Amino acid sequence: MAGSVRLLLLCLLGFCVAVSHQKTDSCAGDLAVARLIPFDTSAFHCITLWKQEDFILRYKNTATNQWSFVLSAPDTRSWVSVGFSGKGAMVGSSAMVGWSSSSSGGKAVAKEYYLQGRSTESVTADDGKLTLVRNKTATVSSSGRLYLAFELSTDHPQPFLIYAVGNQGSLPSSPDFTLQEHRDMGSRGFNYASATLSSGGGGSSDAGFPAERWHGLLSMMGWGVLLPIGIMVARYFRRQDPYWFYGHMAVQGVGFLVGIAAVIIGFRLDDDGLKNIDVHKAIGIAILVMCSLQVTAVLARPDKMSKVRRFWNWYHHNIGRIAILLAIANVFLGLTIAKEVSAYIVSYGVFVAVWVVAVAAFEFKRFYEDDD
Repeated sequence: MAGSVRLLLLCLLGFCVAVSHQKTDSCAGDLAVARLIPFDTSAFHCITLWKQEDFILRYKNTATNQWSFVLSAPDTRSWVSVGFSGKGAMVGSSAMVGWSSSSSGGKAVAKEYYLQGRSTESVTADDGKLTLVRNKTATVSSSGRLYLAFELSTDHPQPFLIYAVGNQGSLPSSPDFTLQEHRDMGSRGFNYASATLSSGGGGSSDAGFPAERWHGLLSMMGWGVLLPIGIMVARYFRRQDPYWFYGHMAVQGVGFLVGIAAVIIGFRLDDDGLKNIDVHKAIGIAILVMCSLQVTAVLARPDKMSKVRRFWNWYHHNIGRIAILLAIANVFLGLTIAKEVSAYIVSYGVFVAVWVVAVAAFEFKRFYEDDD
C-alpha cells in the first residue's frame, strides 16, 4: 500500500514538473523573455491573435515610422508566422517566420518570406516588402514557447494581419529555406490604435468561402458557362421561334449580370505580386467592354428588312464569338493564377470539352440540313 502511494506521488510530481515546463503566455503577464529581445518591450500593447493556436501578439509604435512586434506561440517543432496584408489575402503579402530546430545548430531562426503565390515554389525566403530595422530581428525559444521579434520601418503597418503555423517537424532548412505548406492559417483586420481585431476572419484557411473563389466561381458561371450556352440557343434553336430569342436574351442577361458581380469582386481583391495578373485583368476588361457593347447593340437592333441589318448581324455574331473565346481562355488563366486545385480546372475543362463537341455536332447537323 505504501509503495502504491509513493508511486502515485512520484507520478503526480512528474506531471507537475511536465506542466511547469509547458509554459503558457498571456497578456495578463509580462514578457518572460524581455531581456533576450533586441529592443525595449516595455508598455507594449498585447492581444490574443489566435486563440486556437495560443498566438499572443505584442506591439508598439516605438518611434516615428517605427513599429515593434513580438509574436509568442507554443514551440511544437513547427514554424510560426505573422504577416501583413492590404486586403487580407495571403498571396502578395509579406510575413515574418520563426522556428527552432537542431538542423539550425540548436538556434532559433527568423526570416522574412514573400508570399507570391500558393505553391511552395512561389514562397521565397529573405524576400518581401517589409522594411526591417537592422539587428532588431530575433526568434527566442524558451520554456516551450517561441518568441518571434522584429521591428518595421513604416509609418503604419498594413491593416490586415495574416498568421499561420506549420506542420510538426516540417521546418525550413538551408540552403534555400523552403517553407512547406502551413497546417492552418487565418487572417483578421486589425485596428492598431484600439488594439482590436475585426469580427471577420477565422482560425482556419478553410473557414468560409474566400472572395477569390467567389470571383472565380461567378466568372466561370457568368462569362464561361452561361454565355457559351446562350450562343448555342441563338444559333441552333431558331426553328423554335420566338422562344429561341427569349431564351437567348434570358441566358445572356443572367450571364452578364453574374459576370458584372465577378468583376466587382475582382477589382476589390488584393492581387499584388501575382504572376500574369495584369494579363488576366486586361482580358477581363476586354470581355466586359465587348459584352456591354452587345447589350447596347440589342437596343439599336435594326428591323429585319433594313439594309444595315446584315452588318449588324455580322458585328453582333462575331463580337459575341470573340468574347466567348476570350472568356474561356481567361477562366483557365484565372484558375492557374489562383493555383486552384486540379479538380476545378478539370471540371471546367470537361464542360468546355462537352460544349465543343456539342457545337461540332450541331454544326455538322446544320451543314447536312443545308445540303438537303
